[in-house]
Amino acid sequence: MDTLSPLAGVTGRLPAAQRAWDLLAAAQRENPAVVEELLLLPETGLWLTRLLTRLRSSRCADIPLWAEAGHLHTLAAVAAARAGFTFSFPVPVHGDRVWLPTLGLARLPSAHRQRSMWTVAEVRAVSGRLSVIGRYGCLRLPAVLERPARDWLPQRWPALAAGDARRIALDDLGHHRIAPLPDGAAERLSQSAYDSWSRLLRDAYGLLTAVDPPTADAAVLLRSLQPMRAHERFRVRSVTSGHGVGGLASSMPDSVPLCAATLVHELQHSKLSALMHLYPLHEPAPVASQQRLYYAPWRDDPRPLGGMLQGAYAFTAVARFWRACAVRLTGHGSGLARFESALWFGQLVRVVPDMATDPALTALGRNALQDLLGAIVRLHKRTGEGPEEMMADRMAADHRATWRLAHVRPHPGDVGRLAAAWCAAPKRPPLLSPRPHPEIRESGARHLDARAMLVRVGLADPAALDKMRDSPGDQVPGIAGAARADLLWACGEFSAARRLYVREINSESPRPGSWAGLGLALADAGCAPEGVRALTTVPELVAAVHRAVWHISGRPPDPVALARWLGQGDAGPCGTR
Repeated sequence: MDTLSPLAGVTGRLPAAQRAWDLLAAAQRENPAVVEELLLLPETGLWLTRLLTRLRSSRCADIPLWAEAGHLHTLAAVAAARAGFTFSFPVPVHGDRVWLPTLGLARLPSAHRQRSMWTVAEVRAVSGRLSVIGRYGCLRLPAVLERPARDWLPQRWPALAAGDARRIALDDLGHHRIAPLPDGAAERLSQSAYDSWSRLLRDAYGLLTAVDPPTADAAVLLRSLQPMRAHERFRVRSVTSGHGVGGLASSMPDSVPLCAATLVHELQHSKLSALMHLYPLHEPAPVASQQRLYYAPWRDDPRPLGGMLQGAYAFTAVARFWRACAVRLTGHGSGLARFESALWFGQLVRVVPDMATDPALTALGRNALQDLLGAIVRLHKRTGEGPEEMMADRMAADHRATWRLAHVRPHPGDVGRLAAAWCAAPKRPPLLSPRPHPEIRESGARHLDARAMLVRVGLADPAALDKMRDSPGDQVPGIAGAARADLLWACGEFSAARRLYVREINSESPRPGSWAGLGLALADAGCAPEGVRALTTVPELVAAVHRAVWHISGRPPDPVALARWLGQGDAGPCGTR
């Protein structure tokens, strides 16, 4: 209001912002709980952030500024309606649609040519009945707003437990989306899809109540879920926003445990976002290019400190949840839970100590990270040593190697010197320069966890992995980023996988995962331990020297022989990382 009030005409054809504020304040005096619910909607925070950014930067947007500011009028009208007022108040309308937060979506009669335009409609309440009046007609809403009617789609509220007052808004209609378009587009769910979401959320909350009561209690923070389009199995697409705390956008998980894990993950983000609005854990970098970038095991791209804090906090709870599930679940579900728990605890215990040295941390941030690290170490010590835990350790190393191949740049001088040394005397062990702080650069590479996804498929349903292997073609159905070589490796056909990895590497544009996959295939076949060491610790150097030798000699060197040669290298007195 302090920003809007001095701006004459900013609300366009709508009344001045003060009129909306007065109506909202009157509704609060009558029914404060209603106004609190509206103000704490995640979409209200998303709208406020976007509007204030526009007002302070004069940024252009698809929505007219008056219509963006007019969402305040919509909130006031909804608050007045729910408080039982008799009133009439103008609100913005997009084409033929008027979205009334917490109530539903009204579709007004309209001219075809105006369905993408922003105009003004009137929300009117008389004797407890709502009407919405547009240029081309009036829509009288049903007496019971929870019931659908012609041109009226009510907001739906699935309960998290049978007979429980704890419910969330399933937001498939609202304007203010957490995920960007096109993935986050609003689209009305069919009744069957809504019923599936309702059952999944109820069962997932029941599982949380049984194995992770603290997270189940924290679910009071979850206020809305925005459904997203279906994604791959085990790759749930989910996102939250620090500006819309309590909101979650997600594709539908394939199982109850995976849905529960998604809720755990995103609830942690909401909790930390709420905390960091009040108590910053790190100072912002003066210039974005000066941010220290980190390896994030849960992401494909390098991440700054803020993203690492969010990820570490979220995955600590996810790992704890999967550990509890491993005890409760049976059969394949238990094995998958042990894999997930060991994978994330193993990764966290490696990356969090490095984060704790970042000079941008505040004193509170340093203390919080030390507490988090202590919890991670204690829980990690309880990790078993079964086949699922061993595979988790291997997949952690595989992801780190693939990530390095995608984003770490070896020193050009090292690459040229080593390529020349290989061409001159490939039997003499090379001298490796110790460079503890390599250059990290975003490359745009994605789906670096493809082999871990295949491992998950094999743990959950071994027959599904065999079915994938028998499918024709080089691509792996249902696992983006996976190639035929990865599938053969996951099925235990290591020699065949090794041949395909070598063929990929000697092609014009190999995937980052092909070099790391070669290391896995060699290790599983018990071959070339020096090569496995190089492909695990400095895979980006192996790949760069391979390209340089190819350029010098006109033909690609044997990838296995080159990796073995580099793995025999002497790092000098300082050692290597």
